[in-house]
Amino acid sequence: MRFLEPVSLLIHLLSAQEEDMKMVPHLLRIVYLSVITWLCLMTGNLYAQNWTISGTVVDAVGNPISGVDLDLIDPLSPTTVIPITGDTSAVDGSFLISINTTIAAGNYLLQFEPSTAHLPDEIDINLNGNLNIGSHALASGWLISGTVVNTAGTPASGVDIDIRGDQAGWLDLVGDNTNTLGEFSVAIPAIIDEYRITFADTALDAAVFPIEIDLGLLFGNTNLGIVEMPIAHTLTGLVVDEDGVPLPGIDMNLYDSAGVTVELFNDDTDLQGAFSVVVPEGIFTVRHRDVSPTPGIERVNHEIADLSIFSNLDLGTIVMPIGYHVQGTVAGSAGELIAGADFDAKYAATGLPISISSDTTDVTGSFDLLLPEGNIILEVDPPLTGQVRVSKQIQVSIAPVSPVSIGQIILDDGVTVSGSFTDSSGNPVPSVDVEFYLFSTGQVYETLHENGNQAGTFSANVHTNDYNLTFTPPVASGLGPFFLMNVECYSARDLGTLVLSPAATLSGSVTSSGVGLEGIQITAVDMASGATPPWGSTTTQAGGGYSLTLTEGIWSVTATAPPGTGLTDLSELNLAVSQGTMLNFEFPNLAPSITNLTCTFDDPVVNLSWSNGTVYDWISITRNGIPLTTITGDQVSFTDSMPGSGAMQYSVTGNVLGVDSPEAFCDLTIPRPFIRCDSDLGGNITISDAINVLSYLFASYGTTCTDAMDCNDSGAINIADPVMLLNFLFGTGPLPSAPYPNAGQDPTPDNLDCN
Repeated sequence: MRFLEPVSLLIHLLSAQEEDMKMVPHLLRIVYLSVITWLCLMTGNLYAQNWTISGTVVDAVGNPISGVDLDLIDPLSPTTVIPITGDTSAVDGSFLISINTTIAAGNYLLQFEPSTAHLPDEIDINLNGNLNIGSHALASGWLISGTVVNTAGTPASGVDIDIRGDQAGWLDLVGDNTNTLGEFSVAIPAIIDEYRITFADTALDAAVFPIEIDLGLLFGNTNLGIVEMPIAHTLTGLVVDEDGVPLPGIDMNLYDSAGVTVELFNDDTDLQGAFSVVVPEGIFTVRHRDVSPTPGIERVNHEIADLSIFSNLDLGTIVMPIGYHVQGTVAGSAGELIAGADFDAKYAATGLPISISSDTTDVTGSFDLLLPEGNIILEVDPPLTGQVRVSKQIQVSIAPVSPVSIGQIILDDGVTVSGSFTDSSGNPVPSVDVEFYLFSTGQVYETLHENGNQAGTFSANVHTNDYNLTFTPPVASGLGPFFLMNVECYSARDLGTLVLSPAATLSGSVTSSGVGLEGIQITAVDMASGATPPWGSTTTQAGGGYSLTLTEGIWSVTATAPPGTGLTDLSELNLAVSQGTMLNFEFPNLAPSITNLTCTFDDPVVNLSWSNGTVYDWISITRNGIPLTTITGDQVSFTDSMPGSGAMQYSVTGNVLGVDSPEAFCDLTIPRPFIRCDSDLGGNITISDAINVLSYLFASYGTTCTDAMDCNDSGAINIADPVMLLNFLFGTGPLPSAPYPNAGQDPTPDNLDCN
């Protein structure tokens, strides 16, 4: 046999076939096995199965601690679990761990995780076989426990828990996540201190929003009971500049209805301008701002007010344009400078709000607003205290120049009109819409911040004048609108408590001989005030039907007869109106109808013909609602010799003894006269007309008169038309077909037209 190194020889021997093994003396095999075992021991690479680790876990005074969980950790691979059994201490605190895998001899960490009020610990051990560590004492601590749920009461599992003390700082915790039932129990050192505890869902798609609780001074075990965390959702989107370039580092802020800031985490845009921020459920104002602006460039904040967040939302692309400083002062009617005046802004074209910071005037009445370029509407509101002044809106055009002065804004003196709303049971009615109308003209008087609040009260600052006021509660309230007529407002007016009555619908129909009459005026007068509110009148629809939304009470209702009929208005006095009240009106018979009305265009006139229902005293004819003529009552035709062009509607009405018949209608469209080849309808033919036809063929010129472009009167527009026109203009082609040289209608029927 050839000579081999000891280890190589041993390997050769162990892997040899049975017949080869017979050639090796038994003693030589023993020697080589002994040598290789010794070599393994010398190099520390001995591997073994089923080593045990034993010992006892006790407290500081030597009492046994049961239920302690033990883990064996390889410090070179701390995330790899070493499988063991017997890893929980018994009632007497003892444990006997069996290692259920093959590991190398060496240094390991033995960790102790108690379920009682003791602190976790770990020790260094050296394994080279079975090991008894003896008695190991765990320091006493306090258990902080409880159950975490979301605002819907559902347990929140996997929530990470952290605790810090004012003196000790952040504590190292073990088992600091809630279980599937939302329960937690963590031990802290038994040290009296001021503590705070935080709960955070660290999952990628967090289900609850982080909270922090001030625990105050702790003196022992503390059960926090039920800990409620707001349901969370994620807001995503992209922030760019006015050119669409992503903006990194843009900070997002969240404010509740009281304007209190909600603390957010990881709320800046990334390098691609994208953001993904976990926020609590509810209605909030979201604002994006540039907290680290590029020198010389300031960007206008972006704000979304009253955003309902009840699911994950993609806010899309948010544009933050460059801002320019707009400066000026705010003064009163006598020129006195006003401190504390508040500004709001919105885009004039869209009405979308613009977020502005530093939006109040200083002690000198001066303001400095950062606004984007373009047409902006500024709203200026006076301070809440002091002289009563009227808010004002102005429109300004912001150029890309900074700063720019817009001078002085005057806020006029005014008076306050206020009141409150309740139902008949005295319950406040929130969110009532309040509108002012000038009593002298009935025109709407534009006011700001005049509507009722959630408490059912309102307050508006207006110029001194006489006003009509309307108060419209939300539809869901089931209450009807309220009307005050001729309210004199020359000093502060408290209208007191306005009781809103239940809504009531009054409906019905107006007929004559069973035929519904359209366009009849219906007017309702409130007998309590003697006034007709803005919603107290309407006209009948096709078929004669009408409907009014009023309030329960006593009303007088009038149907005004059609103009020129000589019929007397019909009225229903002192009608008790409640929900679903019906009221029908029946007028006397109208004159018999005209039937079979037709109208046809016979260039250049329109011929009308019809059938009379009787011999009328006279017949009236209108064109597009304008009286055209009156003819004798026995005629059955009429020719309109100057009809013009475009859409036409003719009506014919007969009259007997002052009573009109129902109107009869007919409609037609009269083509516009044109000159052949006059593509721009300019009245003459030039080279530009040929260019227009060519442009039309290549889809870059629009026209409403394709007939004029059909130069060769072929019934279609193609390249032959501009060629013919050019030949005509340069004297080598024939004259255009009719209509030429004077405007007229196309004598050749085709699918082209001129409107």
